[in-house]
Amino acid sequence: MLSDRLKTIRKKRRITQEEVSVFLDVKRQTYGAYERGVSTPDSQTLKKLADYFGVSTEYFFREDNELPSVVQNKDEEWLLMLARRAEAIPPSQRERIIKAFEENIDLYLDAMNSSDKRTRKRKTSE
Repeated sequence: MLSDRLKTIRKKRRITQEEVSVFLDVKRQTYGAYERGVSTPDSQTLKKLADYFGVSTEYFFREDNELPSVVQNKDEEWLLMLARRAEAIPPSQRERIIKAFEENIDLYLDAMNSSDKRTRKRKTSE
């Protein structure tokens, strides 16, 4: 059951075995063995996996098939998983990427705001 849960949640969240193994600081083959049921992670690794995927450790052993969500919608879930994946990037590079992401969002919002103002101005002048 644990192996199936690991594989299912990883694939559903569009994460590679390599990304999980980097987060865990283990070889990809080691993580792959967890998914194949050849090996079982120790309790600390299981806790790290639960934190990484945003689930409780109990999720890996439950009978139901429902994948829990720690967020309100798919966009939030996707952004949260990107943030977790970014933890594997060295801090100095991660800061640069996050800053660029913020700047792009600000540029987009400014452009949208300017467009809305122009539209409102046109409507009031008609």
